[in-house]
Amino acid sequence: MSWLGVRRVQGAVQQQDTKQSLPVADIAYRILKERREPMKYKDLVEQVLEHRGVRPGQNLAKIKARIHTEINIDSRFVNQGSGLCGLREWTVKPQSYKVLEVPAGGRSNLGERLRKELSAVTEAEEDDYEEEPEDVDFPIDDEEVEEPEELE
Repeated sequence: MSWLGVRRVQGAVQQQDTKQSLPVADIAYRILKERREPMKYKDLVEQVLEHRGVRPGQNLAKIKARIHTEINIDSRFVNQGSGLCGLREWTVKPQSYKVLEVPAGGRSNLGERLRKELSAVTEAEEDDYEEEPEDVDFPIDDEEVEEPEELE
């Protein structure tokens, strides 16, 4: 059966009312799949409404909101910013990386060695701050200041 509602039954073509039975997310998916490019949500909802049809007496604003919600909930769709909706299958998947273990040889101690060096530096800095300053006599009066000897 095609998504337009036509199917073959034992050699005869039979029209079906799939407009009402096909979920709106599937209609939106097929619209985007055929276009092969992202669309504005507003335009996509309008096209879904064209395919789905609206019966007289239905609240158009509620129907549009429901269609928009159905598209947002469905994991096949992705918001591409600036009001654009696209298919998740169009997004580029990042390459997977494999973490390699470093052998138990010399490089594995690098982190431990670095921690020891950092702690030694930190302890040395703390020791510098813990030492009390020596008493130093600074001359207060001009009389106590010695005049420098003149060089000849």
